[in-house]
Amino acid sequence: MANISPLAIVAESARLADDVRIGAFTYVGPDVEIAAGCIVGSNVTITGRTSLGQATHVFPMAVIGTPGGGQTESGECVIGEANTIREHATIYCGKGDRTEIGSDNLIMIGCIVGSGAVIANHGIFDNCCHIGPGAVIGDYVRMSGFAAVCPGNSVGDYAFVTGYSSVDRDAPPYSRVQGSPIRVRGVNTTNLKRCGFGDDDIHAIKAAFRDLFNGSNDNVNKQALERLRRDENPYVRRLAEAVAESKQRICEE
Repeated sequence: MANISPLAIVAESARLADDVRIGAFTYVGPDVEIAAGCIVGSNVTITGRTSLGQATHVFPMAVIGTPGGGQTESGECVIGEANTIREHATIYCGKGDRTEIGSDNLIMIGCIVGSGAVIANHGIFDNCCHIGPGAVIGDYVRMSGFAAVCPGNSVGDYAFVTGYSSVDRDAPPYSRVQGSPIRVRGVNTTNLKRCGFGDDDIHAIKAAFRDLFNGSNDNVNKQALERLRRDENPYVRRLAEAVAESKQRICEE
């Protein structure tokens, strides 16, 4: 039987695994599902059509599944396994498009995830990051404190967004981006090495960045882009495809 504090409020129709722990003064709404191994601290609010995957830990004062700005109806919020959601984080439910968070993410103090945003897996989001409504965040992304992703924009796999930056257009995979508006500053080499990329692949990605952005970040070299889409290296092809398919301009035209 779930270990629920007598000072918590859990709706009768909420679905909790037998080993879930719920702290004092926490509210769990009627359409919430919490899987095995989850720990929900004190003073947490979980509402809407929200599901927490196995072994997720929610710290005090977090709010999950609440409607976003101008939204009155409860929406859907799906959170995967082994996530850590720290104090005062807010994750809004999606209206139409559900809010989705994958597995093994660290969402730190005061972060905000907007309605309908999608976060993949293995991300680290430092204190007070803001993921705007409808934004899409790839695998193994790193964001420093007070960085923001504007609504509808994307951050590619393995990218690093420096502190206080504002992602006002799509950030390409493997990149280091900085500023407001953002500029591509180079390749996120440290993260690539930690994630097991070999030297040959990293050198190929760096060469592709030089060809695409010419060291100026003012525009994308269209001839290089078409050539790199046919490159033999799969990571280079993934980079080129992401640039070609970007809905928001990666760099100024």
